[in-house]
Amino acid sequence: MRVVRVQNRAQFSSFLGLAELIYGRGSQAALANRRETVLLFDPRANPALWHVRLALFLALQNDKPVGRVACAVDEYCREENTGFFGAFEAVRDEHITRALLEAAGKWLREEKCQRMIGPAMVNTNQRVGVLIDGFSAPPAFVLPYNPPYYRELFENCGCQKLADLLAFQWLAKEALPEEIKRAARRARRYAGTVVRPLNPGLPLNREVEAVHYILNCSMKQNWGYIPLTRTEVLAILTHYQRVADPRLLLLAQVDHRPAGICFCIPQPEKSEGKPTFRLALLAVVPEFRQRGIDALLLEACHAALPLFSRIEMSQIHEDNTVVLKMVKRITPHPPVRRYRVYQRNTP
Repeated sequence: MRVVRVQNRAQFSSFLGLAELIYGRGSQAALANRRETVLLFDPRANPALWHVRLALFLALQNDKPVGRVACAVDEYCREENTGFFGAFEAVRDEHITRALLEAAGKWLREEKCQRMIGPAMVNTNQRVGVLIDGFSAPPAFVLPYNPPYYRELFENCGCQKLADLLAFQWLAKEALPEEIKRAARRARRYAGTVVRPLNPGLPLNREVEAVHYILNCSMKQNWGYIPLTRTEVLAILTHYQRVADPRLLLLAQVDHRPAGICFCIPQPEKSEGKPTFRLALLAVVPEFRQRGIDALLLEACHAALPLFSRIEMSQIHEDNTVVLKMVKRITPHPPVRRYRVYQRNTP
């Protein structure tokens, strides 16, 4: 068994092909894995790569691919001397996993990183964590999905838990709690408070500017958040406007100033024949918190959702008590998925 760095198209094709080895040729999970990996490693589709240095490694046994890993250094990462490992796929063999992690760690050490965290595809703004609980649900678009044994591989190869990220399910047919409605009514009493869909009729750069400000201002204290560039926000909005109902891409303003956003995105797969969505972003600028703007955004989102749809709220840090408190107001159900992020020293 040997580990090689991906240097050409043939090796990159083998890197992508690992998904079929792990999940089965033609399976939904393999196809989704391949599609998302291609997009995340394409600078035209993923502008985060403009400030990321990247290396891909492939494990070969008797010249046949049996594992892969990517490692990355993000110039905008706020954690000093920290790199990322992700895109991990491997057969159930600790020797292979250890060799891949050692190769990733060695490259990151050469990049002056003393610690690596992951799985994180490119960085912690993107596909992050390994699924450790909730395997009965179908794979969700742009969220991690993997065999249950990955947890065992990581923990047996020196990876230590850094954080768990939780996913909850919300049913649109369930009425919003009175507490949320009351907070929304309070928000409407503030003069100049408006919730509207993103307007494709406006110059997109104006909407990008507003969303860019809201995200970087409201999320900067969140675990793992790396400041987004305007180009990254443009890519996000361009994609969302292409796939989502405009009524579910909501912007809150106070006296024409950007105050909050709520983006709910359809998922390609249905759950028990019902349409499914992911509450991808809900953020309020600190200056306008405690005014019920988050409740106002949720109320408008809930009103636009198909009656029998399911909505997943993810990935919420296990220590984010403010958001978890809000989630528990919306749904009494326990988490449907749990993702784990690990850390490991570089060799």
